[in-house]
Amino acid sequence: MADKDYSQTAFLKFLRESAVTGITKPATARSRKLAAEQLLVQLKSPERADLRIVDVDELCSRFHKLQGSTIRPETVQLYKERLCGALKDFINWTADPGQFQSVEGDKPETVMVAARDDPGQARAREELVLNPPRSPHDIFPVPIREDLVVYLQNIPLDLTRAEARKIAAVVKALSLPEKDD
Repeated sequence: MADKDYSQTAFLKFLRESAVTGITKPATARSRKLAAEQLLVQLKSPERADLRIVDVDELCSRFHKLQGSTIRPETVQLYKERLCGALKDFINWTADPGQFQSVEGDKPETVMVAARDDPGQARAREELVLNPPRSPHDIFPVPIREDLVVYLQNIPLDLTRAEARKIAAVVKALSLPEKDD
């Protein structure tokens, strides 16, 4: 049996793919990724190779000492909670993907939507999971009907209202005319 990979690289890959595959909710995956990006900078080499040995309390202490008064203790606590949840999910998923259940609690929406997919939608969802885009963490699902979800990709974090209006205008142009138009 091959050794399981508990490295920082595998963890970050898990965070990126977890939202796309339905392991976690997209918003949860994004918030966990942000916390990980902030805290994991402080990892030592052995910790980077095996995240199971990370003492998150001590890691947060290192992070807070370096950040000093530029970061509030409440923010560090929030990062800690998010990283702990992400690490528990990662370790459990890596140990046994077949029996995995997220510490997030509720069933992810993608799992519930998948249950009511018709065969065409199921194939499309499977294709997305098997061949994810280059930046799966940049995908935002937008449920527009009971049985249809549209995915937006590559939306910049600094999107302006004017840019959002441009995108909306393109989407509007693709729509069918209203009956009373």
